[in-house]
Amino acid sequence: MVFQLVILLHQLDHLSVGFLGRISPVQQDRENVYGYHLIICEDIMEHPVKVSVVMPTYNTAVPVLKAAVDSILNQSFRDFEFIIVDDHSTDGSEAYLSSLSDPRIRLLRNMEQLGVTKSLNVGLRAAKGRYIARMDSDDISLPERFEKQVAFMESHPDAIACGTGYENIGASSGVHPGKSEDMNRYRAKMLFTNPGPPHPTAFLDREKLSEHHVLYDESLPYAQDYRLWADICRYGNIYTLPDVLLQRRSHDRQVSRQHRERQIQCDKATQGKLLEELLGRVTGEELDLHYIHSTGYYREATISPEIAAWYTRLIRANESLGMYNQKAVKKYVVQIEKRLIRQTFSRDMSKAEKAMLFFRYLPFCSAVKATMETTLLKIRGRQTVHNNDSQSKGMSHE
Repeated sequence: MVFQLVILLHQLDHLSVGFLGRISPVQQDRENVYGYHLIICEDIMEHPVKVSVVMPTYNTAVPVLKAAVDSILNQSFRDFEFIIVDDHSTDGSEAYLSSLSDPRIRLLRNMEQLGVTKSLNVGLRAAKGRYIARMDSDDISLPERFEKQVAFMESHPDAIACGTGYENIGASSGVHPGKSEDMNRYRAKMLFTNPGPPHPTAFLDREKLSEHHVLYDESLPYAQDYRLWADICRYGNIYTLPDVLLQRRSHDRQVSRQHRERQIQCDKATQGKLLEELLGRVTGEELDLHYIHSTGYYREATISPEIAAWYTRLIRANESLGMYNQKAVKKYVVQIEKRLIRQTFSRDMSKAEKAMLFFRYLPFCSAVKATMETTLLKIRGRQTVHNNDSQSKGMSHE
């Protein structure tokens, strides 16, 4: 039966597009590359393993790389293959990778440097498991990560992906538990910012990706996760487990710091695609306006009639087309406008002037609530200052 399928697939060469595409220029140390024909046959027959871990790496320092590899090999859930895509490293880390002897490891080497996005697709095309676990070569997966994510996906057939909470290690610190959002709000939020989950924690249903021919968009060298979430949330729900199951390393060379401007352009490319689906043609000036005011990254962004009119245009277009839950879109716009109004406040503004801004730009009920919240925040701020002053005086008397 497998032999007949191979012959048939050789005759249907047009199937080599999308998720069933040929593997990019890769050589494999421990196995021959048979291309998409054999991979398709394996997928039709069965899932040889439950999870395929995909980890691209390029010139990762060996001690850091070893910590990442060990964290995968020491998972409590054992039914996985570990696909490491070495993106033509030149620093000696390839020697460490070649020395690994665990039979679950499949080491793929790009014949030339392809970048993270294309390397991820190399791994996805080679994967045999029911699920794909995303991994960065400088992070650490905690021992129960796969066990908990497999259990969640198995008990949530509506899910196409799930992430987890994470802890920052390295140059910065902090614990960030995960939190799932209502999917109507999640999809509406996609228009304005990357809704997550954190990309290194991603756990994907490969069957659903394959069914809808989903891969990473190779035109995006950075922020490829934003486009992935936008694509796959059409075909299933995306969750974030509250458990902290990954340690995420931050350091001075991190891509999001080193190439921030290019990352912004990739973010905008995804936003532009979503906005044009809703509005038709969107100019570069409109896209800049939307990105600067919507993402929350720019503290200098303030409310104005221009941005208010832009959001009204979005709401009316969605009311006409029904692409997103209208209530969720309106609520998220109000949330953004409240933030922009607060960023417009100046020290010399009176309470009345601040209230007038809320009532000028927000629906009446939202304006009343925002005004009360601002007053409460100010009272709490005064109480905090008073308590701190009292503590300081008490300490000075001791």
